Amino acid sequence: PSFNEAFGLPTTGYSTTSVNCANFAEFCAAHQGSPYVTGQYSLGSTKVGNPALSPEKSTSWGLGAVFEPVRGLSFNIDYFNIKVEDVIARISAEDQTNAIAAYLKTGSTNAVPGVTVVPGPVNTQFPNARPLPGFLQYSFQNSDEERVEGVDFGMEFSRKFGDVGFRSSLEASYLIKYAVTRASGTVERYDGSLSPCDYTSCSGSPKWRGTWENTVSLGRFSTTMTTYYTGGYDLASVDYGGVKGDCVASIGSSVVTYQGTSIPVKCKVGPTWNVDLALRFKLNDNFSLYGNVQNVFDIGAPFDPSAAYSIFQYNPAWAQANALGRSFRIGAKVDF
Repeated sequence: PSFNEAFGLPTTGYSTTSVNCANFAEFCAAHQGSPYVTGQYSLGSTKVGNPALSPEKSTSWGLGAVFEPVRGLSFNIDYFNIKVEDVIARISAEDQTNAIAAYLKTGSTNAVPGVTVVPGPVNTQFPNARPLPGFLQYSFQNSDEERVEGVDFGMEFSRKFGDVGFRSSLEASYLIKYAVTRASGTVERYDGSLSPCDYTSCSGSPKWRGTWENTVSLGRFSTTMTTYYTGGYDLASVDYGGVKGDCVASIGSSVVTYQGTSIPVKCKVGPTWNVDLALRFKLNDNFSLYGNVQNVFDIGAPFDPSAAYSIFQYNPAWAQANALGRSFRIGAKVDF
């Protein structure tokens, strides 16, 4: 266990959620259907250290191969499989859902062992009505099993065409499975979704990621173009009760709705990609000039109303360069 997991003071993260008034009609009726209960709000998740934790146990293995059919051209493929037992984790989505449901229906703040529901601010319009759940408090625990498997691909080609040199390098990774089995036996699949929110701040686990770099050189001059690609993902937070592939069932678990309605703003986000260009001219062994153009095609960031707790409206983990737009940099490098 890390120092924070074993002895840390309370630490809080937030997720965007809402109350489904069809399931909690009595609670919503007490607030007379005001925006306080029909709108979206931030639910805090507070974790505190547990000195009784045990170490996690990890087993991993891989299998790879490299093929070189001709000189200057090679391909590689690598399969990886990782299993972690006694994972130090928070409460399951099931316990979280049950704790909130018990509070909304009966007002109980300790219906689920080890979980405390802390009421949020009161509704100023109806101060006598039970407040929304503001925070869930719990300790870390050794309870889960985590499995991750995937395949990495690679290709490299280099050749001289007279005085012109060319090199191309492609790297890609496909996430086959990212699954967590909770102590209750419930399996949560994160691959291709916005989960796990606790570990990635709702940045997600896209199935595909890759880069493709191409360099052309002539004498002292070289130019490199690099393409970055990240696959799309489902906006459900599976570790917070969302259901991948079921947009309506994931409302309140990262999937957000238009204000005052049950219509999802967006269910999935498509791929993100951008291209950088780098130029370099070497005057001598000690002095060189360079120029970079980042996001050379000025590709914008895909609209994402759910990533990173809905703070930025785009995913800063995969689309930061897109959000910044095209930028230029020139400079000189001197080696002594």
